[in-house]
Amino acid sequence: MESVAIGLILLTLPPLLYIVSQKTGVRYTWTPDALQVDTGLRRYIFPYATTTARLTTQPLGSRIWGTAVSGSVTGRYTLDSSTVQALATTARPAQALLLEAGQQTFYVTPERAEEFAARFLAK
Repeated sequence: MESVAIGLILLTLPPLLYIVSQKTGVRYTWTPDALQVDTGLRRYIFPYATTTARLTTQPLGSRIWGTAVSGSVTGRYTLDSSTVQALATTARPAQALLLEAGQQTFYVTPERAEEFAARFLAK
């Protein structure tokens, strides 16, 4: 029985170490063709040519589901009378981008959002 427990620990240890070693929080990377947003184990790509963007100074509203920890605000939140998918570093930024991709609206808070808003399809 003891050898089974040791075997289970050894099997689960590498994946756990990998997950813990990954950078936490939301990270933004501006590429020549798209904004890349990394949120832990998930990556979102917003191509400039097919994503609509607009600036907002409105903070996120109530959390429907998701997480809100230092440096990472993700999940569904209210904004005005609608809901958005937050991929943000803070719920109360000075300025944020609302990105419309497909049928979904994303709330992102990259530094210098105003400078990069023009890269996206204007709304």
